[in-house]
Order: sequence, then C-alpha cells, then structure tokens
Amino acid sequence: MIVGIGIDMVKVNKMQDAIEKGGKDFIDKIFNPEELEKIYPSKIYYQRLSARFAAKEAVIKALSKEVELTLKDICILNKCNGAPFCKLKKDTDLNIFLSITHIEDYAVACAVAEKIT
Repeated sequence: MIVGIGIDMVKVNKMQDAIEKGGKDFIDKIFNPEELEKIYPSKIYYQRLSARFAAKEAVIKALSKEVELTLKDICILNKCNGAPFCKLKKDTDLNIFLSITHIEDYAVACAVAEKIT
C-alpha cells in the first residue's frame, strides 16, 4: 500500500554556493560518508550532490506521515547499474522507490513510500 509520495527540485548553483560558503561542515551536516564515496569532484559534482539532496527532501516528504527523519537519517546510494536507492538509518516497515535526474541547472527527485505487508 502506498503511504506517501514526495518530490523536490534543487537549483544546482544554489547548492554550489552553499557548499562553497559552508565547506566541509556544511557537507557533513547533510550527507553521510558512504554517500560521498563515489561522488568524485568532477564537472557534475554539484549536480550529483544537488540530486542527492533533492532525493533526501523527497523521501522526507513521502514519509512525513509515517516517520520523522533528518537529512542524515537518509542515505542515498546507487546500485551497480547506477539506479539510486534509499537506505534509512531507522528501522521501518517501508519500501522507498526513488527516481533522480539532473541537468546543468537543476536536480529533481521523486520518492514513493510503500508499506510492507
């Protein structure tokens, strides 16, 4: 049974400005170390971080009626084939389906939460 849907969009240059201003402290407040392992500084570094941030926000929106989460409670990773998935730091009886996309200026994510029966 679907219990929530969330969507979020991030303007990449706003995320870049926040990261450049806040540095490592800002990144550490939002992202878990394992999320950052395979995001190497590259020309799409800020797009990737923006997409992960949008995914976290989408998950929070999808789960807002089920469980209270912080950004650090949510870990956005990729399967071997590149598909994103969500790992929660809290135990729940939920599956999270995730879709992420990004282009030069924007990153968008959609999350659907399903109760496991």
